[in-house]
Amino acid sequence: MDIRLDNRVALITGAGEGIGRGCALALAEAGAAVVVNDVNPQTGQATAEQIRQMGRRSLFVQADVSDARVVQAMFETVQQEFGALHVLLNNAGFNLFKTLEQTTLEEWDRIMSVDLRGIYLVTRAMLPLLKVTRGASVINIASVHAQATVAGITAYAAAKGGVVSVGRSLAQELGKSGIRVNTISPGFVSTPLLDRWLNSEPDPPASLARVQGFHPLGRIGAPQDIGNLVVFLASDYAGFISGANITIDGGLTARLMH
Repeated sequence: MDIRLDNRVALITGAGEGIGRGCALALAEAGAAVVVNDVNPQTGQATAEQIRQMGRRSLFVQADVSDARVVQAMFETVQQEFGALHVLLNNAGFNLFKTLEQTTLEEWDRIMSVDLRGIYLVTRAMLPLLKVTRGASVINIASVHAQATVAGITAYAAAKGGVVSVGRSLAQELGKSGIRVNTISPGFVSTPLLDRWLNSEPDPPASLARVQGFHPLGRIGAPQDIGNLVVFLASDYAGFISGANITIDGGLTARLMH
């Protein structure tokens, strides 16, 4: 199955590194023009430049997805440059490893603002461009923490649970406009976010080995693994898939611990 996304435009939020970058590169490899969004201009520009070196059109737009004003400005930029949007990947987000007692109100609100409110703001802003295409695909990145989680990550788990619910509801709401909405829930993926957690552990190599041992496939995921699924969901091959939450975790959450 050779999936091609030529003549399509994709917007990826949080595409400066990690899963977002992996998905941006995968979409570009399939032929899409890619709008790269990130709050970090260095990493965002680097992703866009890498895509241009692949021979694809790419535009970097710096924006905090939790800020309605700058999200609206991002919409205007995409509208002016492309006039339509075929794929929206709501990926921007971050986690917080703190107990409920340790989590400040400001930290709770920031997690909700980026991980959940950001999807609301960006999707709502981009709707006019998505509706133009009559067959657009909206993909939201949640997490296995929406279904099965651990102690000390309550704010993140709550936000990602909301992401899954938003996807299910939007699939009903936007289906009449020909827009498919799906959610991807990754498990452990090799990203700078994971590296930061590993580096906070007393013995990072031992922690990595322990995590890999939890996976029936014997390894954690790569951003390209998520990107491959995104390309499929963005394509016509997934034309009858909407409202789904697809777990991609190497079998992690299928395992019964004992």
